[in-house]
Amino acid sequence: MGKLMNNVLSTTLIVVISFYWTATTFGQSNSDTITQKVHSPKKATYLALIPGAGQIYNKKYWKLPIVYAGFAATGYFAFSNRAEYLKYNEAYICKLSNPENQLIVEYDPITNSYTCSTENQFECDNELADKYTTDQLKSGRDYYRRNMELSFIVMGLWYVLQILDATVDAHLYYWNVDENLSVRIEPVIMQPTITMPAVISGNAVNHNGLKISVHF
Repeated sequence: MGKLMNNVLSTTLIVVISFYWTATTFGQSNSDTITQKVHSPKKATYLALIPGAGQIYNKKYWKLPIVYAGFAATGYFAFSNRAEYLKYNEAYICKLSNPENQLIVEYDPITNSYTCSTENQFECDNELADKYTTDQLKSGRDYYRRNMELSFIVMGLWYVLQILDATVDAHLYYWNVDENLSVRIEPVIMQPTITMPAVISGNAVNHNGLKISVHF
């Protein structure tokens, strides 16, 4: 009898321990499943200070070519216009510093008179300065400077735009569009309702329009 009771107690103890172990393991697995890393818009904004990093954090990899293409295009125009601006500015300065003709005045003591002549005394070794006038060089310099400044402004706006894009995407990270969302547009013709026989038929007109139905 004592041996039977020992067997029953041992079996009961094993069952209780097994049940407790299973419940604990199942609870841990459920908690692990429920635990989810929060997607932070603030972190996305900080990462977006490095172009493209915010889009990678939001897992919007398809936007990376667009971001880098925008920087490549604005950077190309900015630096190419800067190079042209420096060339025209150098030619303009060279043209001002070394005019083509200089007036030379000489005194002749024998005749006690002065003679005047022009001489190309200083030469400006610049291809653009030889090709264009001073006004043309100034106009070209101002043109490329405006384009350079505009290109850098657009590049800065593009930089800010990609930061805003990453921030907005992070805020909408958990927002899901229902698959049942649909928009239906159909024409509507409303026939007039005449309740009094005294109504003149010429005043009875149809009311036409569009009906927009949104299902979600």
